[in-house]
Amino acid sequence: MSSDVSTPPPAPQQPGQQPQPEPKRKKGLPKWLISIIALIVIGGGVYAYNYFTNDAVQAKAGDCAKITGAKDKPEYASVACDSGTATHVVGKALSNTSDTCADPYISYTMTASRGPDAKLCLVPKMEEGACYKEDKNAATDFVKTDCGAADDETLKVTKIVNGAGDAACGEAAPITFPEPPTTLCFAPAKAQQ
Repeated sequence: MSSDVSTPPPAPQQPGQQPQPEPKRKKGLPKWLISIIALIVIGGGVYAYNYFTNDAVQAKAGDCAKITGAKDKPEYASVACDSGTATHVVGKALSNTSDTCADPYISYTMTASRGPDAKLCLVPKMEEGACYKEDKNAATDFVKTDCGAADDETLKVTKIVNGAGDAACGEAAPITFPEPPTTLCFAPAKAQQ
């Protein structure tokens, strides 16, 4: 048994009667398109918020930072260069995280779950006359240590030259950074006691 369902023909129009108006179509955008636009606006807002509130993404050459934490999860905070907490100076802010920092820069990469990524090439901010020891687990790659308790691996910063100046180090070993132009002069701390 089959049944045909068909639309009945419109009722004949009586003389003097106005024609039946067509059902009005809704004006505006379809709901699915409104949903997509809302998602794009919300996603863009989250990206912009993460961009403008992230110190590492906003960093530029010459800025100072305090890097803390472990090597596998470093934490970046922008600080004033004249503060006693600054551990690094930004040498270069790379536009792509696949780019590499040339030696001797310390590479800092931040990958965000939401928002932009950042890659910075950092220069350690050290003090002349202070002693440092390499720490492979520290986010800073080195830790400041007591010069009086120096062992064979402890190095003393004998001189800091603002500008390229390997010759200014004399007998000390130089590490030169092109941006900002800085030369750190190191000597074994035990020999300096």
